[in-house]
Amino acid sequence: MGPLATANHEIREAERSEEERRLAKLVEPRRLTDRLLNQLEELNLDGVGLVPDDCEPSLAELRTHLTGLAGVERSLIDRLQSGTRTAELIETIFSIQEVISPPTLPPGTLPLDDVEP
Repeated sequence: MGPLATANHEIREAERSEEERRLAKLVEPRRLTDRLLNQLEELNLDGVGLVPDDCEPSLAELRTHLTGLAGVERSLIDRLQSGTRTAELIETIFSIQEVISPPTLPPGTLPLDDVEP
């Protein structure tokens, strides 16, 4: 393998490693948001209007993982507090999930707006 091929290989490997690091940073926030949503949806079904203080450790852990994460606005992180309306916190976590794990379409599909009637 010549110098150019070696350089190209090293660049591709560095890009792959960076992508793996970026995705690894998102694993824990995704897990935490999923777990919190399950808890909050149960509270909501039980008619609990405000998020109880016993959720604070999980919320604090999520805030820690989200701080400094690209695309996650500080205002969203600041809304992750116990004492918040349960439905409001569910919406906040859904908003965070859209940032850290945006929905994607399978290759070759069109968004609904582009489909002809």
